[in-house]
Amino acid sequence: MAKTEIRPGGNRAFLTLADGSKISLNEAANGQLASQAGITITKTKNGQLIYTIADQQSAKPGNLYNTIETPRGGQYQINLPDGSKVWLNAETKLKFPVSFADKKERKVELSGEAYFEVAKLKTQGIKMPFIVASSGQEVEVLGTHFNVNAYSDENSTKTTLLEGLVRVSELLRPRNAILKPGQQSSLTATGLSLKNVDTEQAVAWKNGQFMFSNEPLTQVMKDVSRWYNVEVEYKGDFSNVVIGGSVSKFTDIREVLDVLALAGKVNFKTEGTKVIVSP
Repeated sequence: MAKTEIRPGGNRAFLTLADGSKISLNEAANGQLASQAGITITKTKNGQLIYTIADQQSAKPGNLYNTIETPRGGQYQINLPDGSKVWLNAETKLKFPVSFADKKERKVELSGEAYFEVAKLKTQGIKMPFIVASSGQEVEVLGTHFNVNAYSDENSTKTTLLEGLVRVSELLRPRNAILKPGQQSSLTATGLSLKNVDTEQAVAWKNGQFMFSNEPLTQVMKDVSRWYNVEVEYKGDFSNVVIGGSVSKFTDIREVLDVLALAGKVNFKTEGTKVIVSP
């Protein structure tokens, strides 16, 4: 029986246009993919999707939205028409307007994890805020670098600030918090909390690394599962096992598991696309 090869993730995503048509970005040729209401959409050879205002007079598409979605084992970078850059982690969806023209705010909707470098933008001399709506919260900025982790299977939504200032607001309660660089907010069922964190660890995924510092093994394996598109089965109780260390995301999964096995004093076995964890 042939052994199943488990490969690391790569630049894979699907783009859904305003008319409902769907483009597989890893299969599409490089170059211009589409044109909508004065906006051209281009795919580059290094895995980026770039929205450019081609016709300023026509770039007023009203309520036209596009959605980019990465599968398990996928990632992608997109440059929005305002110049903001977004990096999407595996199993992530971002919904955004085709253009921000004639809008009072730049609002996008996120499910999963993404890193944002938001460009400053003024309309009629007034700074236009950039808002990321995710699970139970909104993050409002004017121009800054930050990361949002909002996976639906996590117990919290985490926002980490690297540069600038952001306001994180709960949607179910009249509470908000202002983050400073190096701070992370965590929204759970009980509310919003703040703490200082290692920002390098928070955005390691964007820089091609798995990086952990006393993280529960079960949380680490969620990240591995999403990136390598594998199922994880536990034979025993690992709730007290924590992991520290770093390893490239683009290496063979066996190397990743070897690092985790050494750090957590556990054993791993692969069967097809399943990873079995045992004492």
